[in-house]
Amino acid sequence: MALELDYALRVTRELGLSGESSCVDREKPLRVYIAVDGTLPGHPDRDVALLWTKSHGWAIAVEEHGGADLTVVAHMGGAVEPPPRTVARWARRMLAQSTRPATVHPAAHSGHVA
Repeated sequence: MALELDYALRVTRELGLSGESSCVDREKPLRVYIAVDGTLPGHPDRDVALLWTKSHGWAIAVEEHGGADLTVVAHMGGAVEPPPRTVARWARRMLAQSTRPATVHPAAHSGHVA
């Protein structure tokens, strides 16, 4: 468990965060929650968090109104414990998507905005 806690701390630092808005749930399975600044596409008014479990790896989620529940928006995929720098780059890419204007692709339009 100490290795997982150290890993979570290294990811937090790579993101440039202090860890004050992070939480480690030591119950089985061990889970990590890291609050991050920014918003995600389609969820401009929701707080964002990175989630990690040893069995599923990293995911990015938005907090539902009221903050009690989280909805996973994307899984990082790949290794369960990728290097912290890789996690930080992925998270930054996900957050950067929300700063781009949405565009509709007419040829493939099916009611979805890309």
